[in-house]
Amino acid sequence: MLAKRKTRRAGKPTKAVAGRPSPLKAKIRPRVTLRDIAEKLGVSRMTVSLALRDDPHVAKATKRKVLAAARKLGYMPDSKVSKLMSELAGLRSKPVYRGELAFLTSWQSEFGWKESYHFSGCYQGAEQRALELGYRLTTFWTHDPIFQRKRLSNVLWARGIQGLLLAPLGPEIVSFPDAGLDLDWKRFCVVHIGATLVSPQLNLVRHNHFHGMLFSLQQLETYGYSRIGFAIVPTGDRLTSRLWTAAYLQWRARRGFHGDLPGFVYSFGSLPEDRFQDWIRDHDIEAVIAMEGEPYPILKTIQKSLSRHVGFSVLDHPGGKSPFCGIEQNAPEIGRVAVDQLVHAINHNLTGLPKHPYQTLIQGCWHKGPSARNLRGRRPLRPRDSISLLADHF
Repeated sequence: MLAKRKTRRAGKPTKAVAGRPSPLKAKIRPRVTLRDIAEKLGVSRMTVSLALRDDPHVAKATKRKVLAAARKLGYMPDSKVSKLMSELAGLRSKPVYRGELAFLTSWQSEFGWKESYHFSGCYQGAEQRALELGYRLTTFWTHDPIFQRKRLSNVLWARGIQGLLLAPLGPEIVSFPDAGLDLDWKRFCVVHIGATLVSPQLNLVRHNHFHGMLFSLQQLETYGYSRIGFAIVPTGDRLTSRLWTAAYLQWRARRGFHGDLPGFVYSFGSLPEDRFQDWIRDHDIEAVIAMEGEPYPILKTIQKSLSRHVGFSVLDHPGGKSPFCGIEQNAPEIGRVAVDQLVHAINHNLTGLPKHPYQTLIQGCWHKGPSARNLRGRRPLRPRDSISLLADHF
């Protein structure tokens, strides 16, 4: 009897509740996927995915079609999949720690390089790029007494440092023709910022100084200036491998200026005001190009006695709200590119001195400022034939 009762209950049909579909008759609607939308529109799943994420590379018309089809089909993104993809993207964006790079400075004082906006800018760009690639950039002062007799190489090697980023040598060091560093080069991958190290020759990244000078002259000529003088510091001339001077002399010869437009040489921190004023007056200087802004305050004072405007620009602009115009050398970009090359050398085990050293030049950009202005009524000079004008100099 008990078995029969169970059989009857099992065979008894389930009553449907009013207003609700029968559980046995309810159908689970399949989830709409990217494939469904893609097949309906005749496009790829990647196109559908990018369109739903409002990717700028997808045409607006295609985005509208994809969104309309997604609404019509009832597409709903899977929250679990979206969360997983977001977490994976976050993991990919966080670089894995790969090691330590050394930033070697060689100024007379340990932190003297920080006083230069160009050198500190190179370091900031290098540090940021190193972090992006998973490296920590650590500074080492090569003139520290504890690093005598190649001990620095041993310390770097013991810390597991493979890559050395050699900062520009300080102006005090560059003054010596045989300036160099006592390192065991064969152990490391090395990239030099600038071109201040005489020996050995290394792969390096630096500003394109020759182009920077010619670009400055071109901009000033566009403003209407003609007789443009160059105020140069000998140390700065050496720091740039005399490329600024070479570019200026080439421009001067092309314009037909010779002995009547000489340069003005002075030392950092000791610009003689009287001699500077005589140079501008005697040679009818209309604009001055200098390495940095030291001559500018004196020039503003001189202009009052001359009763005329004299333009001014710099070849190493500090950026920001500076009172003068000139070339911004993009120092952070120099540092970033130097780190890229150093990491490439590490990945390919390119240790030791290069057989054929190469140079990477970073172009600067013109930074406008109130120190030079458009001279109304003057037409820019047209470049003259360089070969005929240079012939007398060969």
